[in-house]
Amino acid sequence: MQQLIDFIIRKKNVLVYFLLLSFSLSLIFKTNLFQKSKIIIFSNSTANYFNEMFNNLNGYFDLRRVNSELVNENLFLKNQLENVINKKQLDSLDNAIFKYQNAKVISNSFSSFKNYLIIDKGLKHGLENEMGIISSKGIVGIINYTTKNYSSVMSVLNIDTKINAKVKRTSHFGTLEWNGLSSKSLLLNDIPETAEIKVGDSIITGGMSLIFPEGINIGVVSEIIKQKNRNDTIANFMINNQVKIAKIQFKENYLNIVVKLHTDMNNLDIVYVIESLNKEEFKNIKK
Repeated sequence: MQQLIDFIIRKKNVLVYFLLLSFSLSLIFKTNLFQKSKIIIFSNSTANYFNEMFNNLNGYFDLRRVNSELVNENLFLKNQLENVINKKQLDSLDNAIFKYQNAKVISNSFSSFKNYLIIDKGLKHGLENEMGIISSKGIVGIINYTTKNYSSVMSVLNIDTKINAKVKRTSHFGTLEWNGLSSKSLLLNDIPETAEIKVGDSIITGGMSLIFPEGINIGVVSEIIKQKNRNDTIANFMINNQVKIAKIQFKENYLNIVVKLHTDMNNLDIVYVIESLNKEEFKNIKK
């Protein structure tokens, strides 16, 4: 009790100031409607400002939650669709069952002629070499190395990457590879010149391996290079500050089809890992 009295004595000037301030404000509120309205408006504006900030902050975290839910829902629907498709398919590789899991891209190169990505899933998540990686729009690459928590992915923007693909409209099969010239397109080779391919045709995975199921989007035909209109192309690459030269050769009697990618390889975030549940069985059959 004595301590309280001592505190009041020490702070008496401050207490008197706040007492008089409160009394003055109460008189203003009672006698001056204009000042009263100003204070109320100021108080409401301040409260609304902080409420808006709080709502925006909540909205940000809620948006992240919704985005995560959409990723998981997309993953679930992919798996459900794959199950439906496989129930209708009959033999050989067409009967392979695939499942998906999402991963986040934490590193991505696209400026050399042998580009790689790193994703935040590895051996402990069931990942292994030769698993396909796709985005929500199309193919991305193939896993080439895994550790406990991470995996390296050979990008489609890598001159060593070869992917079985086909023209959706005509069912002509070919080999998809990168010529090192653009991060937005690949080349579809081994299509005979007699094939009636058109600009705008959709290119999808061919399903002739256990890496990618048939029908995954790749891109659309943006250009068709015929034998009489083509020459061997020279591409220059800067690797470790040294210029490297790659010569891209065309095969006679075959078209070289430029495919504009659906996936923006320069801007990747969430991707999906494809796992074949029948992989070991097919390996044993091949032996």
